[in-house]
Amino acid sequence: MTERSNFFFIRSQFMDPLSQVIALSRPKSITVGATDVGGSIAIGFPVHEGAYFYSVASGDCWLDIDGVTPLRLRAGDCVVLPSGRPFRLASEVGLPVTDAAVVFGDRPNGSIGAYNGGGRCMMFAAHFVFDSGLSDFLLSVLDVVVRIHDPSAKAALQDGIEQMIRELQRGEPGSAMVVEHLAHIALIKTLRFHLSEVANERPGWLYALADPRLGLAIGAMHADPAKRWSVALLARVGAMSRTAFAIRFKAKVGMTPMAYLLQIRMLIATKRLLEPGARVAVVAQEVGYESESAFNVAFKAKMGLPPRRYVATARSGMRSAPESGAI
Repeated sequence: MTERSNFFFIRSQFMDPLSQVIALSRPKSITVGATDVGGSIAIGFPVHEGAYFYSVASGDCWLDIDGVTPLRLRAGDCVVLPSGRPFRLASEVGLPVTDAAVVFGDRPNGSIGAYNGGGRCMMFAAHFVFDSGLSDFLLSVLDVVVRIHDPSAKAALQDGIEQMIRELQRGEPGSAMVVEHLAHIALIKTLRFHLSEVANERPGWLYALADPRLGLAIGAMHADPAKRWSVALLARVGAMSRTAFAIRFKAKVGMTPMAYLLQIRMLIATKRLLEPGARVAVVAQEVGYESESAFNVAFKAKMGLPPRRYVATARSGMRSAPESGAI
């Protein structure tokens, strides 16, 4: 195991599962900015990768996303849009739509500006693009619109939003890096607040973390994915009978414990394989496979390609990937 990967696995033992997944899913690109919009306008955003994060600093606007009843966003509201569906931000529902590329196309990343003279709605925005497999694992369990309702949580997020807007306004040296880090923190906090608000109402690994017994088992798998886990052993970690644990896990997470363990292993493997100098045989051992051939079979069954072809395809995509879309 390399020094770098050894550090990751030592560190991962002290991470909760959400922190570990977010660390693995660190965005490959973040586009940030703030806009003060005035007048009557509807701005349309096409199908997109990753997730958009919006926070209304002042004023109000409508969020109209395909398949969802339009939502009115007011000062203090924060939302995450993880589904990739087209959406509109508008002063009123039903207005003719102007494409986002027309409004934001010539603005540099990290800028702040006004449209139609401003004064109607001041909003901070960030667009996070992740590696595809990591994005699916992190974002696919979320609602089409993740919205925070608790006033204290919204107030806590708003402090960071105001700091980001000040950084964008001042444009001091290093401000772009500060805003990117703060935006990433805002995304993590939003997911954490969302988890605390709706954990008992949703299926999926993220929400199962709120279950004390399942959370222990999920945390154990994340802390030591290479261990020879069995359903019986995981049930003991959660202080449950094997049968009760298996039934509860499937009902809450939506898959069996062993299927979830496979997802974790592949999540880590895809990240590690793309690191410089990574060797398939070493990665196989790191995620619990005694032989490279067994890992190759499992990886191809899950990811659709053998490890080496997956790496070549992913790196080719990285070289040709376009810039993140307008915000």
